[in-house]
Amino acid sequence: MLSDYWKYSFIIFLLLIFPQEDLSALTGRYRIMWVDDPATTMTIGWEQVSGNDPTVYFDKFNGGKDISNYGFYQKVDRKVKSRGMNNYFARLTNLHPNTIYHFVIKDSEGISQKMSFKTAPDNPYERLSIIAGGDSRNYRKARQKANLLVSKLRPHAVMFGGDMTGGDIERQWKAWFDDWQKTMTLDGHLTPIIPARGNHESSNQSLVDMFDVRSKRNIYALNLGGSLLRIYTLNSMIAAGGDQRNWLESDLIQNTHSKWKMAQYHHAIRPHMGKKSERNAQMKNWGTLFYKYGVDLVCESDAHVVKTTYPIRPSKERGSDEGFIRDDDYGTVYIGEGCWGAPLRRNNDDKSWTRASGSFNQFKWIFIDLNGIEVRTIKVDNAEQVESVNKNDIFSVPNGLDIWTPRTGNVLRIENKPILANNGISSSSTNNSLVRRRKLEKKRLDDVKKIEVSQFQAKVQSDEVVVQWLTKNENQQSIFEIQRSIDGKRYLTLTRILGNGNSGEVNVYKIVDNLIGIASGIYPRYRLKYTQTNGDVLLHQAEREILENKEWNIHDRLHTNPRTGQIQFKYNLQKPADISVSLFNSVNGQVLKNNFANTKSGNFLQSLDVSNIKKGDYLLIIEANKKVIQRYKVEKRS
Repeated sequence: MLSDYWKYSFIIFLLLIFPQEDLSALTGRYRIMWVDDPATTMTIGWEQVSGNDPTVYFDKFNGGKDISNYGFYQKVDRKVKSRGMNNYFARLTNLHPNTIYHFVIKDSEGISQKMSFKTAPDNPYERLSIIAGGDSRNYRKARQKANLLVSKLRPHAVMFGGDMTGGDIERQWKAWFDDWQKTMTLDGHLTPIIPARGNHESSNQSLVDMFDVRSKRNIYALNLGGSLLRIYTLNSMIAAGGDQRNWLESDLIQNTHSKWKMAQYHHAIRPHMGKKSERNAQMKNWGTLFYKYGVDLVCESDAHVVKTTYPIRPSKERGSDEGFIRDDDYGTVYIGEGCWGAPLRRNNDDKSWTRASGSFNQFKWIFIDLNGIEVRTIKVDNAEQVESVNKNDIFSVPNGLDIWTPRTGNVLRIENKPILANNGISSSSTNNSLVRRRKLEKKRLDDVKKIEVSQFQAKVQSDEVVVQWLTKNENQQSIFEIQRSIDGKRYLTLTRILGNGNSGEVNVYKIVDNLIGIASGIYPRYRLKYTQTNGDVLLHQAEREILENKEWNIHDRLHTNPRTGQIQFKYNLQKPADISVSLFNSVNGQVLKNNFANTKSGNFLQSLDVSNIKKGDYLLIIEANKKVIQRYKVEKRS
């Protein structure tokens, strides 16, 4: 009895010291995934250890652990008990592209740590960073180092090619997700995983239960950067032909407008380890389609060796090796083959078209933009010594990063394919299927009329800018992009939309730019870029600039106090309101935000600490109940 008395007394003591709303929710083993449009959705997954009724609270603004600071919430969409874990999934939709969202998970027992994620861009003018690899099943130390490097490189996504665990059993999956938490940055930022099935996943259901993969066959495709990149995830553990081949070819035909195409799957078609089997069914059903429809890069796993190839295509002609021949103009590059922590093997089966091979723990770090693809092989063993990238510049190589440098160089580049001759036939290849495909593409391009754009203008209306234009002779592949500049030199994409496609009618477009989104300056400029694309060919592009000469209601310039690192500003409230004070610049957008709820009416003089921001020009915006009441130009010179 006495022991029970002290036990309950201790519990009451803890509740008095730590009120319930401050307790952390018993959630963990977090992961985020893209199984739908990466620009507007995100699936958040976690293990619900205890507690009831968990809800994800999220917003573009960092609300900390106070759920009242978050404007959106999402209940659990799916829960499944598998591998000894209660896996919960919340599917967030209607998100803004290329935007950081902050979130917490609240249940009946408390609130999780604050975390964040970033949606993918929805236009092809934003560069992408992707990490690709696979086979993490055995050695946790190597796996943890690779995961740590993910957090330091902050890519848009991780393509993972299967064999997460060795036996697909409870203790291994728990350990895997414990290690995956190392992909989270120190400030709580998570990276989406795009998973593929390997032979050590006992069934397709493993990915459905662990990652909420919607396709029961574990085959799916995603667009990143709008028409910039389409990623195909295939399944080596089911028949390569039949339904899977039909799905792949159908999707490739429907997405000829994608600038770049990548694929991932587990078993390498031609492994670079001698004891591994050749995958002729994949060669016949996938390799031929990769070449026929212009897939640029393929990520393979399974063999636990390192490899990159030259561009190759299926061939039995003289000079071919194991069914492939080098084709620098129209071939597909294959990279891999695992090494995220699985036992390393000997790279003892190079081909004539092998670019480089090796044997060490690694993954691929891939950059994609309109000009090309860059692939670097990253050695992961020194992960602790590598510095983190600047989150505003994720494409600069951080200090200490160990990039593999074979004799063929440390960067594999894939560039735009050569322009066709007038007859539509490549001078370097006479493959019949390629010739037919290129001729059809050229005919479709010749049939498209040039679009006519007129009456492009930008007008100030109250606290907004309305940008509008008219078009004629559209087709379904018209793409419109509005860009905005503060200084007249650096243009940032404001929005990107697809055309209506009404070729015989006049189409009217209108975009509203709320001034809260303008980073700094007084006279914004707007530029319209419009293209008609099919395949790799740009049919038409035009640019016009509109300078709106009306001066915005900008108050006096504010200068930072060099001693305190603060600025002071005034504003007046006619009636009580919720106040928001935000600081913007032209590069990073919003850099600071403070909220003051239930502020009484009157005149105010407030201070804002800007000591931790960089030198430069900024715009300070004060809102009352989400309506702009004042703006200040801020100059920080020290």
